[in-house]
Amino acid sequence: MARPNERSIHSRPIPYLGGAAIYLASVMAILAFGPQDKATQMAIVFGGFFILLVGLIDDLYTLKPWQKILGQFGSALVVVFCGVDISFLTDPFTGAVRILGFLTIPLTIMWVMCFENLINVSDGLDGLAAGITGITALVTVFVSARAGVPSVSLAAAAVAGSVFGFLPYNFHPASIFMGDAGAMFLGLALSVLSVQGLVKSTVAVAVFAPVLALLVPISDAAFAIFRRKSLGGPISRADRDHIHHRLLELGLSQKKAVIAIYIVTGVFGCLGMFSTFLPISGSGPIAGLAVFGVLMAAQRIGIFAMPGDKAKQSSEKGGQKRTR
Repeated sequence: MARPNERSIHSRPIPYLGGAAIYLASVMAILAFGPQDKATQMAIVFGGFFILLVGLIDDLYTLKPWQKILGQFGSALVVVFCGVDISFLTDPFTGAVRILGFLTIPLTIMWVMCFENLINVSDGLDGLAAGITGITALVTVFVSARAGVPSVSLAAAAVAGSVFGFLPYNFHPASIFMGDAGAMFLGLALSVLSVQGLVKSTVAVAVFAPVLALLVPISDAAFAIFRRKSLGGPISRADRDHIHHRLLELGLSQKKAVIAIYIVTGVFGCLGMFSTFLPISGSGPIAGLAVFGVLMAAQRIGIFAMPGDKAKQSSEKGGQKRTR
């Protein structure tokens, strides 16, 4: 059970293990339908099972940050062992293929671990991580098909279906949580799908699509690292200053905050899909415009403010109200 604590949004114990349901639904669909890319299939099945176990242990007993990172590293090694790796990149400007050589395994491991943590960071409100993942998976279905990898599209559709099947039970008020097990599994699945369907594609700009769809959790994680390092604390320290927390502080309900992030994710995902029809000279400015928009929105909702600044602003507002 996820029991409420000082950081929780929910006020009553809610069961975990939704991640196990998402994993089983994804894997059953991937194994049932074909043709599949074998490396993609095995990486999601075996790498996903590894990180699912790590997440379940964390949900039950609360792992230390270094233990969780070690588990994520192990799952990334399983993914590489299954044949998924970023062995080359296509230069978007010249179309030339760049062989990565000794950087292949380290880059792949970092890619998998980053995706696992991105989805885990976004799992702060009912239905938030599930919706973001579902939208990103749908974007991957379209873009991987356009990139000439329809077998990866099938796996992406399986992941999207499992998430949207789970979402009615996870949307506010949630009756079950996916937990770290589900969030990290979905992160691993998206990392594998993006590598196999997009990163190594000859359509070089295809990788922009899922990255743009994940721009909210990417920016949220970046802001969190900057904020925690500025305060002199470890980057693994939890706080209540994520984007979704700030939206709640602005007066939005859980549902409205989640739907707002869904809309932003959907818009960025559509921009990413649209960018695949353009040369790099056209898709680059789209990505830049999206990043600029996120920065402006972050400034507006106070993401860049330190906790001390927030307290000071609240005190000043309270003083102004008492004066009036």
